[in-house]
Amino acid sequence: MPNFHASSLTPLAYPHQEGEVLFMWEATSADESLVLAQLENHQFFIKQIRRPEGLLVKGEKITRPSQVKVLQKGLIAYENASQAAVRFSNIYSTKNHHENPSAHLKPPAFFAETFQETREIWVEVGFGSGRHLLHQAASNPTVLHVGIEIHKPSVEQVLKRIEHEGLENVVVVDYDARILMEFLPANSVGRIFVHFPIPWDKKPHRRVISEGFVEEALRVLKVGGTLELRTDSDAYYAYALDVFMALSQTKVQIQKNMDLAVSSKYEDRWKRMEKNIYDLTLVNQHEHAPTPPPVALVFEAPVDVAALRHKETNATLRGETWFVHVEGWYEINQTQGMLKVAFGAYDRPEHRYVVIDQENAHYFPEEVFSTKANTLAHVALTEWMNR
Repeated sequence: MPNFHASSLTPLAYPHQEGEVLFMWEATSADESLVLAQLENHQFFIKQIRRPEGLLVKGEKITRPSQVKVLQKGLIAYENASQAAVRFSNIYSTKNHHENPSAHLKPPAFFAETFQETREIWVEVGFGSGRHLLHQAASNPTVLHVGIEIHKPSVEQVLKRIEHEGLENVVVVDYDARILMEFLPANSVGRIFVHFPIPWDKKPHRRVISEGFVEEALRVLKVGGTLELRTDSDAYYAYALDVFMALSQTKVQIQKNMDLAVSSKYEDRWKRMEKNIYDLTLVNQHEHAPTPPPVALVFEAPVDVAALRHKETNATLRGETWFVHVEGWYEINQTQGMLKVAFGAYDRPEHRYVVIDQENAHYFPEEVFSTKANTLAHVALTEWMNR
């Protein structure tokens, strides 16, 4: 990712316009600063980390745009605006990043607020290089294909290929699929593909396949719809089979070392290594009651910035199915401040900032929606902020 190292920077007077980029304000904690940058419809933080030899300046992970060109432009503008004494920089890379936002890239809010689809839907979780996703889209033009991926270089690469190949039946989401599944309507999806997920043998709580994910997958699948896992991991195959067979009623199909019409370069390598490849398919047999889409969670009560400033902000709140971890406080000015928080379900946490401005609070950089765990965590966070 683009970044630069500087021995010194000149502080900005906010707001500050530098070319296309508006720098709105700066939030500071004990060891770093976050500068809010706006470029067209994108808002994101440029992060300064103080080190003995100077400062590291880069995009902040939670707010980092999906398309690298946006961040690159922001960093170039910040280097110029702050008259940075640069010691190292890679922000002028000539890589062919997306110049403009792609209409195929959708925010999570699209599925909660405006998503209406009459076509059959197929979902691919963690599409990686996109070979399978794009093959299915080209081969099944009457189906809407939803690709979900959190690896931003993969998102950008696939967006370019979608446009190059002229595919109109694909949308891409940069979000955690385990959470997004709760946004989709019941009985709306024909197939869910989970191909070669990271096994996470040492951190099993990070696996895509879990009891909660399977519950939501069955809810969104049509009768006869399928959740299809393909893996080269013996341990993941055995684990997923246990999860599927723990259901009170289940129909599971198992295949081993079967070829698909398209395979990734990694799958080709594993075949050359003579590794076993398992296909484990769970078939939904029941129609589920319609469920309302999630709504954006809001802070309704006014927030006392002065009181928050003096709170112990390394705090953790826990329930049976949810948690909130307040990671720190950032000072903006006398009437504005910001909390960094992690929250939601234990196995699929969300990460946001809570910006407080003149007693009004909101999540940043994106809204938080009312999944089961998020709703409980939001209530607990609201109570903590106001006591």
